Amino acid sequence: MGERRDEAQLWTSQCMEKACRFNVHYSHTNVYEVRSKYSYVVDLGTLSCSCKKWEINCFPCCHGLAAIQATSLDVYAFIDKHFHVDYCQKCYDFPIYPISNVDMASSESASSGFILPPNPKRPPGRPRLKRFKSRGKCEKNLIRYSRCGKMG
Repeated sequence: MGERRDEAQLWTSQCMEKACRFNVHYSHTNVYEVRSKYSYVVDLGTLSCSCKKWEINCFPCCHGLAAIQATSLDVYAFIDKHFHVDYCQKCYDFPIYPISNVDMASSESASSGFILPPNPKRPPGRPRLKRFKSRGKCEKNLIRYSRCGKMG
C-alpha cells in the first residue's frame, strides 16, 4: 500500500490520452462518424461508441477521443471520475495499520507450529465385517464334478 501511495503521488496529468488519427464527420447533434479502416458511430450525448469499448471501460475509446478533440470539448468531462488522478490518490489517503501478533505467541497452537486434526467420531451402527468386492475382478468359485472329475 505504501508503494502504491507513493506512486500515486507522482502522477501529474489528470488522465492518459491516446492519440489516434481519424477522419471525424459531423452527423447529427452530438453524433459523429469516425472513419479509419472501418467506420464507427460516436454519440457524445450518451457516451457511447459502436465499438462498445466506451460502455465497457467507462473511458472514451480512441474513436470517442477523436470525436471529442474534433469538437474542441474538454476530454476530462467525458471521463468517469474513477479514472481521475485525485480520485485514485484518495484511495491511499488513509493509512492501514499493521496488526501485531504478540498475543498469539502465548497460545498452544502457535507454539507447536501446526494444527492437529480433529478427533474422529465412530459412525453409528454395527461395524461392517465383509468388505466390498472389487468390480473389476469377477471370480467364480470352481467346483469339481464327481462323475467326470473336471473343474467347472
